[in-house]
Amino acid sequence: MNRLIPQSKKRNQKVLIITICTMICFAPLVHFINQLCRTVFGAGFVLDTLLCYGTLAGMILASLKQLHFQIKIDALLVYVVFAVAFAFSYSFFGENRTYMFTEWADFAGNPAYLLFVFSLPGYVFMRYITDYDRLFDTCRHFSVAAVFCSLGSFYLMSLIDRQPEYMSFSYNLLFATTFSSIAFFEKKKILSLIAAIIGVLMIFFIGARGPLVCCLVGMAAYFLISKVSVAKKVLLVFSLLTIGLVVILLWEQMLLSMKDAADSLGISSRTIDLLLTGDISNTSGRGEIQQKIIAGFTLFGRGLYGDRIVGENHYSHNLVIELISQWGMLLGTVLVITLGILFFKGFRTKNTSLRLLILVFFSTSVVKLMLSESYLAHNAVFFVLIAACVNAIDAPAAQPLVGEPEPAKEKKSKYIKSRVWCKG
Repeated sequence: MNRLIPQSKKRNQKVLIITICTMICFAPLVHFINQLCRTVFGAGFVLDTLLCYGTLAGMILASLKQLHFQIKIDALLVYVVFAVAFAFSYSFFGENRTYMFTEWADFAGNPAYLLFVFSLPGYVFMRYITDYDRLFDTCRHFSVAAVFCSLGSFYLMSLIDRQPEYMSFSYNLLFATTFSSIAFFEKKKILSLIAAIIGVLMIFFIGARGPLVCCLVGMAAYFLISKVSVAKKVLLVFSLLTIGLVVILLWEQMLLSMKDAADSLGISSRTIDLLLTGDISNTSGRGEIQQKIIAGFTLFGRGLYGDRIVGENHYSHNLVIELISQWGMLLGTVLVITLGILFFKGFRTKNTSLRLLILVFFSTSVVKLMLSESYLAHNAVFFVLIAACVNAIDAPAAQPLVGEPEPAKEKKSKYIKSRVWCKG
């Protein structure tokens, strides 16, 4: 007998999914709105930022209302743990306070707001998601929009002879580009392919090295777990090696041509410059910073943001080092092992859409956090990933698709093996 989930729960899923996608793609969307408003109203205009963050906060409150403010025990525990850790660090590690709180009115940059208001809710909302197909499709639409918003931001800045800050611009574009790439191979949507190509080109010519690595890791992981035959995988590897050989032979000429093209467009490409000078593998001082932080490891940790103190105003650029430095060799190691188990469980889920989502979330958060940024910043995708992996543990017992009759048999992905995970 077919079972239907009440209409109210269907509405819940829509609201939660749109909120999660907005949180994940918020940075490129708000950056475009900023540039558009400054082009129209002048450089001193700031009301748009207030409205953007206010809208996001309103969406988060609306999502909480859909949950009737009833939070799962594990989600509540996550909030309690971070609240206690934040209060303890602020009270007993005086040097950390500079990095923990700025001003009450600093709604867009206060680290406390970024963590508790704009990042941790991602964990809460993701724990209530059961319609992973809809989440995948909504992420696909948001990703395309984010890529074109980034393109629009770059164009608007070029009108005033400015170029985006390469690091933040490319990392903000990372999720949308990676998701668009995988969405094309999975769903064969031409718009996703166009977005993926534009995203990769912008990251390469305007951005940093890290996002390129994250994109490549995501694509490599996708093809490793895909349902493509061994013969096709061998053919793919052979094709890539052939392309790689051609690139090596024509490397210098290609770089010089790309450099000339970038210069003609007024683009200063840091990636091309590093490739031409042979410094592409240069760690930019990360190694020295990490050595200092590792040398300062303690048994019980230095509190949230404590790695910044040991690193002399630099964060770890490595998720594992950051966790152990802040939470201690004892609790930090437990956290790292726990996260590793969760990620392993997540990748083993048989639900196709959830598995794809976890793959993209992982390559655009964990891989990124092993190279740059901090999990304590505006990093909703990291907490969404953790919640998705928790969901994967009991995915077979989840409800059928919201508001729809239970299908007799789930349509299998062309690329990834799947099985029906929700039965009446």
